[in-house]
Amino acid sequence: MRRFTLVAAISIFALVGCGGGGSDVNINANDNSTNTDNSVTNGGGGSNNPCANYTDPASNTLQQGSFDGTNCTYDSAFVGADNPLEVNLTIPFITGAHIFNDVLQVGANVDAGPAPAGGTGPVLTVEAGATLAFADDDYLLINRGSQIMAVGSPTRPITFTGFADAVSGSAGQFDVSLWGGVVINGNGITSQCDDAARTNNNCHELSEGKPSNFGGSVNDESSGHLEYVVVKHTGFEAAPGDELNGITFNAVGSGTIVRNIEVYSTFDDGVEFFGGAVNVENLLAMYVRDDSIDFTDGYVGTVGPALVIHNPTDANRCVEGDGDGDDLGLTPTTNPTLINLTCIPSNFDGGTHGDSEGIIIRRGTQATILNSIVYDGHGLNQLSQDGNELFEIDDTSTTQFAQDGATVMAGTLLAGAEPTKDSLPNGDGIDLWVTNSGSVAYADNVGNAIVTDTAAAVIFEANGYQTLAAPSDGVNPITVTLADTDGDTDTADEFLGAIGPNADGDVDDWTAGGWTFGFDSSVYFIP
Repeated sequence: MRRFTLVAAISIFALVGCGGGGSDVNINANDNSTNTDNSVTNGGGGSNNPCANYTDPASNTLQQGSFDGTNCTYDSAFVGADNPLEVNLTIPFITGAHIFNDVLQVGANVDAGPAPAGGTGPVLTVEAGATLAFADDDYLLINRGSQIMAVGSPTRPITFTGFADAVSGSAGQFDVSLWGGVVINGNGITSQCDDAARTNNNCHELSEGKPSNFGGSVNDESSGHLEYVVVKHTGFEAAPGDELNGITFNAVGSGTIVRNIEVYSTFDDGVEFFGGAVNVENLLAMYVRDDSIDFTDGYVGTVGPALVIHNPTDANRCVEGDGDGDDLGLTPTTNPTLINLTCIPSNFDGGTHGDSEGIIIRRGTQATILNSIVYDGHGLNQLSQDGNELFEIDDTSTTQFAQDGATVMAGTLLAGAEPTKDSLPNGDGIDLWVTNSGSVAYADNVGNAIVTDTAAAVIFEANGYQTLAAPSDGVNPITVTLADTDGDTDTADEFLGAIGPNADGDVDDWTAGGWTFGFDSSVYFIP
């Protein structure tokens, strides 16, 4: 650990067009204007049709999208819920959008017997700068064995969104449920299957959305590579009572590369993990109506750095972590690591899925939370909303894990009117657990700080969202001892929150470069 003494300038983060109490900048929701390369690649169907194409192995006929001079459109004969892709396919960059009128399903679903191993099925490749648009209950589904290779760049991100956003241009800033979302089914481990089921190839858990299955025994498998990807306006009811998330990771393995991802204006969760061990690095979650980060069923991966910014009037939790309730015999126990999270709730009560809050872990989960910030000053100062709880440990089994040291918080700042909620089985409040000042020692909980007055707190730089080199509570410096998160025992390269300076003053602003949508460090809410 190293001492990190935190003073100075003013609070908040940078947004474009967030409304309510500050700058009001209009967003053209279908304008992701970072694409500057107007070339067309991988046409394959003649110079007049740049749309994606493949040869159907069953009929030996060419399948290709139709081109209207701007957009490519693909019907159910090209791909659909009942017509999965069984060959590799490349979606080329065009200046318009690729419009899918059915589910873009990659690989056939397997619901009995051995599932195809990761990397043995068809591969969907999406070229940098491409925009894929879906309508209503359509969505992107990557089945077990198949992979998605969607690698954009800071200047040419890949966008998955709704028709109303990318084509008709009628999507509003906070609109949700314009289409389903992204679902990736992996062969990783879920606690909903026991060892016998895994050994006998009988692990076939049912995914959200239209019926598809996931699960297996390979927690290091690869379902592909997502980088510089923006997923917008998701959450259509893909099945009765079943709204999809921004990205659903179903038992996805750690061999999958996921970094520099944004989920924007989603009805349900931003990213949700059902088991598996996939790691997500550099996540921006904006305007998620339910939980921005949600994990359960034995998920053991790492998430972070991650920046979560709530909708001013409709959001639930930055993080919701679940285990298997009272059935603690199910393995593995949900036990992820959250590193360099910045959670900025709006504090608004009564949203679609509940109140805007910070982190809750419950139902027998464990977790490790390092070098993070949960801060309610935006909701208090800019939105005139009273604070809600920032960190809660619920249920007897979950609080017992915390009391026993299986759950850890280190190098973390909770700044808000209600920083903690609940107590441990031994009677210590969660605040005493956080600060290691209870009736017993919580030896791994080191370097944390709690600030209860955020009316005058100065946590972030004046014109942005980066953590100050020396934040204060308005009077005194805030002292946090940062944890080693990269295993090199050197904490000089660590920083507090999603983006901030390390001991040398260096800042790695992974949101820079133009790839994010609706987020700009030059526009922020003035206190």
